[in-house]
Amino acid sequence: MAGKFFKVNVRVHWADTDAAGVVWFGNFLRFFEEAEDELFRALGRTRMELMEDLGILMPRVDASCKFRVPARAEEVLEIGIAIESITTRRISYRFEARGVDSRKLVCEGSYRVACIRQRTFRSTEFPAKLRKLLKRMDGLVTAQRREKSDRRGRGAYH
Repeated sequence: MAGKFFKVNVRVHWADTDAAGVVWFGNFLRFFEEAEDELFRALGRTRMELMEDLGILMPRVDASCKFRVPARAEEVLEIGIAIESITTRRISYRFEARGVDSRKLVCEGSYRVACIRQRTFRSTEFPAKLRKLLKRMDGLVTAQRREKSDRRGRGAYH
């Protein structure tokens, strides 16, 4: 699954920027979480529904970002999310943020998610149902690429 990004677009709002007029660094983690939410939604269930149904929580246990070029208010960023690895108790995600118009790499990052029981806050294994759902990501990424290619093709002829 590594290297195959599911992509969502996020518009940068004025409230996302700092005094210098560029995206405040902490907002990239929010953009990454938004991409994760949209990934689960595209797979057929919201993350909140899954956690509730499965009796788990998915806290972030570490995160990192590298900033390449600034992003400003009103820019649209394409946020890509890829699954780097899945173990019984951890999911490692990789992210990239690119300017939709410029295609420049704005930021890249990662975070690791653990699995804990809702009631006890003790570590547990990710349920098989969740791991099975995430295995469908490859097909989702392929379909997303095909759809984007089809749109480009239609635009050239219409």
